[in-house]
Amino acid sequence: MKKYKMTNCTHSKEVSDVIDYVRGLLDSGRIQPGDRLPAERKLAEQLGVGRAHVRTAFQKLEFYGIVRTFPQSGTVVANQTVQVLESLISDMLQIDNYDFSSLVHVRVLLEVEAIRMCAMNRTDNDILLMKSALEDCDRYLETERRVEKDFAFHQSIARASHNPVIASLLLVITPDVFSYYFKYKVCDTPADIVKKEHHDMLRYIIEKSPEKAEAVLREHLAGVCRMAHEQTEF
Repeated sequence: MKKYKMTNCTHSKEVSDVIDYVRGLLDSGRIQPGDRLPAERKLAEQLGVGRAHVRTAFQKLEFYGIVRTFPQSGTVVANQTVQVLESLISDMLQIDNYDFSSLVHVRVLLEVEAIRMCAMNRTDNDILLMKSALEDCDRYLETERRVEKDFAFHQSIARASHNPVIASLLLVITPDVFSYYFKYKVCDTPADIVKKEHHDMLRYIIEKSPEKAEAVLREHLAGVCRMAHEQTEF
């Protein structure tokens, strides 16, 4: 059975490196609360990472209230004391040490609630966006970008739940889940099965059937749940 190696995705080490660098800037006094962080491109070049890694790091920092991003103004450090900011960053980096089983468990909890809420709250525009994400996912099912596009479709469901906290939490843990997916070569389910499950999920969302949508999602994630359980036994 063919397995797919991921490329062009975010990995926790690079993201953590960016976050740790920001902590160093605060610790050294080179930036202060209220100051603007270096631009994504400049920071990516300086640290030797992709701009996607910097962008994900900034998203994590913003989710935890450490920075704020303003249109045309860039990303600005929050007006908290340096000690508070450094403590928040240390707590955030600790997430990267969570084991695969814990991350998968949280992912399932969030996605189950997201798909149920999506089936009840989705709008016609949400359906169009989910269909577009699914079409994109279908195109890449037999390529190395399979996992990246799979997550994008799931994220479109989370956004259509109209609970921004669920969508944000999934976005926060995604880089760490990606890291384990790459390490354990998780996504080896035949493409035709994945495609059918995705289309069934969307069909039940459109039909506003939360119970049926949840049942398909749980089956869809059953394989990764089994693998996460097996990893904890070693």
